[in-house]
Amino acid sequence: MKIQYPGLVVLILASLTGCGGNATTPPPIGCVSTSTVVCTKSGQVQGAIEGAFRAFRGIPFAAPPVGNLRWKPPAAPASWQGIRTATNFGNICPQTDFVGGVQGDEDCLTLNVYASNPPASSKQPVMVFIHGGGWVLGSAQAPPFDLIPLLASNGVIVVTVQYRIGLLGFFAHPLLTAEGNGSSGNYGLMDLIAALKWVHDNIAEFGGDPSRVMMFGQSAGSGAVQALLASPAAKGLFSSAGMESFAAPSGWAGSSLADAYPLYANFAPLVHCDTAADVLACLRGLTADTVVLTELLPGQFPYFYYNIEPNIVPEDPFTKLQQLGSPVPLLIGSNSDEAADQEDPGQPLDANGYAALIHSQFDPLLAGSGNQILSLYPATFDTTPRYTHIDVETDFYTTWETRNLARAASGAQRPAVWRYLFTHRYENDTYLNSLRAFHTAELYFVTGNFRVVYYTEVPYTPAPDEITLSNQIIGYWARFAATGDPNGAGAATWLPYDAVNESIMQLDNPVGALPGIGYRNAQCDFLATVP
Repeated sequence: MKIQYPGLVVLILASLTGCGGNATTPPPIGCVSTSTVVCTKSGQVQGAIEGAFRAFRGIPFAAPPVGNLRWKPPAAPASWQGIRTATNFGNICPQTDFVGGVQGDEDCLTLNVYASNPPASSKQPVMVFIHGGGWVLGSAQAPPFDLIPLLASNGVIVVTVQYRIGLLGFFAHPLLTAEGNGSSGNYGLMDLIAALKWVHDNIAEFGGDPSRVMMFGQSAGSGAVQALLASPAAKGLFSSAGMESFAAPSGWAGSSLADAYPLYANFAPLVHCDTAADVLACLRGLTADTVVLTELLPGQFPYFYYNIEPNIVPEDPFTKLQQLGSPVPLLIGSNSDEAADQEDPGQPLDANGYAALIHSQFDPLLAGSGNQILSLYPATFDTTPRYTHIDVETDFYTTWETRNLARAASGAQRPAVWRYLFTHRYENDTYLNSLRAFHTAELYFVTGNFRVVYYTEVPYTPAPDEITLSNQIIGYWARFAATGDPNGAGAATWLPYDAVNESIMQLDNPVGALPGIGYRNAQCDFLATVP
């Protein structure tokens, strides 16, 4: 299993209390919302006006999952008196700092709200973004979602969410299952459901319409969206959904908790808690740094993801979406060069080296598959053998799965599915241009924030036509959040997707329908057969 780490990239089990009331009661007398002071169920928050939008950052939607609350469903946040400052981001959730240490804090279950300034005269649709990062990295404040003036000023309210990741978010264990009413391991998803519940109960005070909530995510965040589409615990908390650059095939998360336990079986022994009188107490007594450093040990925990258990994800999400369709309109797509950030496009690779690489990768997975892939992707398939290999990697890990889920979820008498392919190459940076439409490339256009693109650490100045493309993409996403249909405002027509016509919107200059039927169908048909 290959996890895309660079991507940066929601009815929970307890009701949220607030402002002296609970999740089903309005704020009590004395809680008065203004443009920058808003009354939530837990208390008043003070945001800031930042140009065309109002920003409220670091709002807790659940209690800190520390001590005895570690590896438990998120509890209600504590209420507060007076006005809480909400101008700074909260902590990111614990994760590697990439230099051998740990950054972040377990007290990280916060969200950020961006709303138009001045407040709109009517309730606006809401977009709740779930960050990616392979379920071990990322945050709600990493670029480009650290600043989203264009998206938030396009008639929508944007909410970005933190959730538990790594072992702290997805650790499954029989003792936790016994303690958790038959469930363990999906704590990160429980956090997202709690955040969606918070949005449902509080967003009207910020000017949002709780009946029009689009949840969308990228990479691992897209996988979370897929799981929540199939989750009975999240039902009714969103009206549309968006999945960017990841879709899980059937069986990806196993079939039961029994499949998850072996992934984490080494954890307790590694930290010497396996022989403790109270194993869970021992594990909960570890520092967050110890937990994260343990999950980073080479070869011990190859990947993290949600699992199949009775309460949050009781059945395979792909199978459920295939049987019933998406419960809401679904926008789904990927980028044409997702794997370009996994290998240097400029690294030399000739035709013989390319063929040898394909055989070494694929023959162990399926006998004879190397030759079949070489016939579908000859070295001359793209401009160089290296780019051709990037095409194979992209299609094997992202493209066919995206097509597979879009085909499975679409159909007559079902909510519409809208598929896109982002193909734009950054014009004003040589390195970014060489990566073509890389993993996360579309996010900067979705947000309109090019302050820091990818890992260049240098501000990017978009070309005029890139600003136009960003505005067009923002328009599609915002209209989809409002109505479940991205069309309107004179934009190029985006046709709904189905397994027969396979209409795909190409996001590039100019925006328009991708010619023909589908995209690399023969290649995707074969790759779907390779384990």
